[in-house]
Amino acid sequence: MRTLRAKSIAAISVAALVSAVAFTGSTVAQAAAPSSITVWLMPDAKDFGSALADANAAFSAAYPKTKVIVEFQTWGDHLKKLDAALVAQKGPDVVEFGNTEVMKYSAAGALADLSSYKPSFGNSATWLKALADAGSYNGKLYGVPYYAGARAIMYRPSLFKAQGISVPKSYAEFLAAGKKLMAAYGTDKDFSAVYLPGKYWYAAMSFVYDEGGAIATKSGGKWVGSLDSDAAIRGLNRFKEVSDLLSKADKSGTEAAQWDVFNGGKVAMSYSNGWESCCIPKIGTDWAFFPMPSVKAGKASPAFLGGSNLAVPSYAPSAKLAATWIRYYTNATQMKTIALSGAIPNNTRMLSLITGPAAPVAAAAKNSWFVPGAIKWVDVENANTLQTMLADIATGKKTVAKAAADASEEITKLLN
Repeated sequence: MRTLRAKSIAAISVAALVSAVAFTGSTVAQAAAPSSITVWLMPDAKDFGSALADANAAFSAAYPKTKVIVEFQTWGDHLKKLDAALVAQKGPDVVEFGNTEVMKYSAAGALADLSSYKPSFGNSATWLKALADAGSYNGKLYGVPYYAGARAIMYRPSLFKAQGISVPKSYAEFLAAGKKLMAAYGTDKDFSAVYLPGKYWYAAMSFVYDEGGAIATKSGGKWVGSLDSDAAIRGLNRFKEVSDLLSKADKSGTEAAQWDVFNGGKVAMSYSNGWESCCIPKIGTDWAFFPMPSVKAGKASPAFLGGSNLAVPSYAPSAKLAATWIRYYTNATQMKTIALSGAIPNNTRMLSLITGPAAPVAAAAKNSWFVPGAIKWVDVENANTLQTMLADIATGKKTVAKAAADASEEITKLLN
């Protein structure tokens, strides 16, 4: 997930950002075509095989008078640069956003409304819900789903085999497997059956959503923190149970570079991104994935779905052509190439293209959760509200009920 920077566009006049944007999905008159369109993408696109080159070639064949200029950006400063472009009303025609970044720009009128043309985009009927939700605001589409990243349990098959443990199919089996691993290897003070740092909120919230809880809900136009609901409390109790019984991770720490800890050989399981398997050379081939099991036997716990959306700034002089380029880049042909490169495609129909060890991670994307669709969600992230609550629970500083109540109160204030 890409987190929206603290610098916002609140100071920018909404009226100055809003412009009429029409995208017919049909051929754009060449006489009106600009000499070029500029596309801002993140370097991840370089890892997606020939998808970008093929899309540009097909687009150029259809629109030979328009050159596509791709400029690779960095997550650290792309929003700062975009803010400047929005003020100047001049800049890129297509922008890649992390999926938590789209909401605020959509709400400010800084992005073109593409909702009327959703059927023109490939696989739009089967877009991953969390990505589609991230690109939507007030029922309108502003950010087209691009690709995703999900989490699943990465584990050591050799340790499972040595203890006669099968891949768990329910939370009860998951807990039992962890206890058996701790009994066998837990004499090592650094060994974790499940590496679960205290502030790992993506993992903890998967427990919450699996129980039917949520971070916040909207009622009567107001957002209300709901981590103190019965369902959320059940999920947080599961987080504490795993933290107390199965993890030696820092109770006040984060999951940053958790692959390094896994690579150290003293972790049996961790809730990991699919790509983390590339960073454990000492473990070699002794790793595999399975979806985080649900409390409902045979089901998977909802996974947080990170990823990216593609949008058109409202100032774009030829927004319909920019949207057409997005259509070429996210069509079925390019999505297949992206999926075969190992990334999760933007739709459920193509998840089966990801095979081998990463297949369970792709499967986890089918059942996902996303942060509340509140304009001010970024304020909750910037305040580290969830991380503070979880550290208080993991360290025992507060009871689950007290920590959840305090967090819900703060979330309500921040979102409103």
